[in-house]
Amino acid sequence: MPQLSVRKASEIPTPSRAPKAAREQQEMYDSFVRQIGSDVGQLELEQGEQARGIKVRLRRAASRLNTPLEIWDVDGRVYFQIQSKTTRRRGRPRKSE
Repeated sequence: MPQLSVRKASEIPTPSRAPKAAREQQEMYDSFVRQIGSDVGQLELEQGEQARGIKVRLRRAASRLNTPLEIWDVDGRVYFQIQSKTTRRRGRPRKSE
């Protein structure tokens, strides 16, 4: 017979609808973003992988972690680094008073 235990919401894991394989992949890309710090990360593509897919996964991981990333690819490798806070905004500059 099951036993009931009442717990606080902060003590239990959040429900996840994603399959286990997808969660593991998300955790892997999240760890890539966390590990680089102020350095540049480099990911080499495996057979059958496309740079666009890797870049999308990195962008999603950055969104989950609320970390702005700069991502680019060259010769079958994907590079990424955390954007500096002083990046220039697009568009017309503000008027000085």
